[in-house]
Amino acid sequence: MTARRIIHIVDDEAIVRASIVSLVQAHGPFECREYADGETCLAAIDRIEPGCVVLDLQLDEVGGSKLIRALAERKDRFRMIVVTGFSDLAAAIEAFRWGAVDFLHKPYEMRALLDAIDRAFHLLEQGSEPPALVAEAKARLARLTRNEAQVLARLVRGETNQDIARMLDLDPRAVQIHRARALAAIDAPSILAAIRTAAIAGWPPAAG
Repeated sequence: MTARRIIHIVDDEAIVRASIVSLVQAHGPFECREYADGETCLAAIDRIEPGCVVLDLQLDEVGGSKLIRALAERKDRFRMIVVTGFSDLAAAIEAFRWGAVDFLHKPYEMRALLDAIDRAFHLLEQGSEPPALVAEAKARLARLTRNEAQVLARLVRGETNQDIARMLDLDPRAVQIHRARALAAIDAPSILAAIRTAAIAGWPPAAG
């Protein structure tokens, strides 16, 4: 990677693209490239400069999911931040599986976007998450009891409460209790926040 920090913004709303450009350029010396649809970005993906991609999941023509897969195959050149106007936990889990740095719901806090952009460039330039963030995420996850860890690991992988109750031979109410306690233990206000923490920590192990 070069010292240039380029952000590719893929969103079909011009006002959204403009607001992101204004925000990030006030935050640092970023160069921004705008795309009104996923098709344009996808067609140029092997020619455009490496950088961070801020991608709206709901795109016309070429859907966001197709572009996500293409970006995932080029992690050495691109890191993506997925945004959406819909609260879709399954989509968030899938985005993280494809290597998304973060998954943000509109309207999202600007600080959250800026933090995700900083992480994206650290990953591109250093090949790993910032060590302090990894250490913090691992420390939070280390607070989990065995039962809490089992339940949270399955939630992070996309299993429902019912699936978990069946696979672990637990009462559904017990799953809900372990879930609530797990989120409290790692200071996660939501499952999405827990998934983000797990992704930063590289947890649970793929074979675990």
